[in-house]
Amino acid sequence: MTLYRIIKDIVIFITLSVMISCLTPINFPADVGKARIAISGQVSTISDRNIVTIGRTADTQRLPFPVEGASVMLVDEFGSFFYYYENPDNPGDYMLEGFAAVPGLKYHLIATLQDGEVYQSTPERVPLMSGGVSTTHEIINEVATDSEGKNLEKSFLKIFAKSSLPTTSENIYLKWNVEEVFAIVPTDFPDPFGYTPPTCYVYQNADPQHVALFNGANVETTSIDKNLIASREVDNTFFNRHYFTTYQSATTKEAYEYWHKVNVLANQVGSIFDSPPAEITGNIVSVNKSSEKVNGYFQAVNQSFDRFFILPSDLPFPLLMPSCVYDNRDRYPARCLECIEVRNSSYERPSWF
Repeated sequence: MTLYRIIKDIVIFITLSVMISCLTPINFPADVGKARIAISGQVSTISDRNIVTIGRTADTQRLPFPVEGASVMLVDEFGSFFYYYENPDNPGDYMLEGFAAVPGLKYHLIATLQDGEVYQSTPERVPLMSGGVSTTHEIINEVATDSEGKNLEKSFLKIFAKSSLPTTSENIYLKWNVEEVFAIVPTDFPDPFGYTPPTCYVYQNADPQHVALFNGANVETTSIDKNLIASREVDNTFFNRHYFTTYQSATTKEAYEYWHKVNVLANQVGSIFDSPPAEITGNIVSVNKSSEKVNGYFQAVNQSFDRFFILPSDLPFPLLMPSCVYDNRDRYPARCLECIEVRNSSYERPSWF
């Protein structure tokens, strides 16, 4: 690790501590001075989708503070328990790998912080079926407003889901989210040792401001056609292969209602770990302090997914932004010099990439 990275890591930890949920980081305004514990996560029928993020709320000028060193335990209705482990690359993120939730069973979460505070979720039953999902995509030009209030025409990748609904006597509640993974190939500067810098892979939510939901109660249909679930600006991250994975989650009615309330605030500024301007009650409580307000939700989901990738040659226009190819320039974008500095990046390549 370079001295630059060490210093930068310290600054980031103190002033811009990193905490992003892999599930659905939703943005809404913060209420400064009312920091809370925020726990967001799930247990899933897909074995690599068991993720929990724990943080403390922050105002809109700072990223949320991760809570490290917690003991996070999943408990099923028979009293069996399974431990999440903390991701060493992302403090405050906890993973449970190699475990698939059983449809029809109830699960709840118990999180014990280093200071002894204990938080517990209300048990949720995994829906029996999730239905199938396939995706299509289009690139559309739209007028968007930049940070300075100027209207600019930009290109967006629009992702649409076609879903088949399961045949079941249960009311169906669905939620979609799209995760993206793209590669950053850093600049390979000439050197006498022939060193080639490793590629970085960046994991993030493709459209964190949008929560796509479906309430199947009292709805007689067997499919949902061309449902817009994400909109992603085409930018320099499309210089290399860019994957998009759509997860269709069958949720409980309670989880649907929670995300519906969050969706009302989704176009405002902040994150799911910020204090909301109005109460949004999740299903997590403090065991030690009954009056404590806790942000977030722990859901039990039955999931299916679809995945596709975009290559630069798939775009209807050439990308004009500078790439990381060596060409004797005096300056290179920061991502070309140390790609691991990009938020949510890792040297670990997904098995399907």
